[in-house]
Amino acid sequence: MNSQPATLAVSATGVRKRFGTLDALAGLDLEVRAGEIYGLLGPNGSGKTTFIRCVAGLVRPDAGEITVLGRTARDAVSAGRVGYMTQAAALYGDLSVNENLAFFARLEGVADADTRIDEVLRTVDLADRGRSIVSTLSGGMRSRVSLAAALLHRPDLLLLDEPTVGIDPVLRQEFWTHFRSLASNAIFTNGASSGRSGR
Repeated sequence: MNSQPATLAVSATGVRKRFGTLDALAGLDLEVRAGEIYGLLGPNGSGKTTFIRCVAGLVRPDAGEITVLGRTARDAVSAGRVGYMTQAAALYGDLSVNENLAFFARLEGVADADTRIDEVLRTVDLADRGRSIVSTLSGGMRSRVSLAAALLHRPDLLLLDEPTVGIDPVLRQEFWTHFRSLASNAIFTNGASSGRSGR
């Protein structure tokens, strides 16, 4: 029986990134296949967030090559194929949850924005909080809104930078259950905060 290689979501070869005298990435080689949940583990300062930011097209490596879903990182992001949830909630505190999500939907060109906002709020169990002002939400709720924003445009690759920092254990388990349900697409996570990937 012939088996075809799985489609690669992320491929990195010889990736190097230096900040002054610090080698954040020193020749990283890595492959993540579609459908995998892949966690980066390591101490603070070991290059995990730097690499995720390279995959998100926000940091350009000094050397090496990164492909994301068969394209350059920036091309994959521009095509709307990548969702990125940063460790710190990148939300507007003075706006409501719905206003934040509507803003991100416009940025991503989501055609069915109102319907999609309702869907992602149900997904993150915040369907009743759409009118809430973000600054009034708990840290865990803000994290869920950030996840909703990253999911709005139905990305093929979801990048999560320490997604469960500051999240209570019950919600952390719910997040990982949801991440597993999304794993028909690839999920790439910096799991340093939990010490384990997928838990």
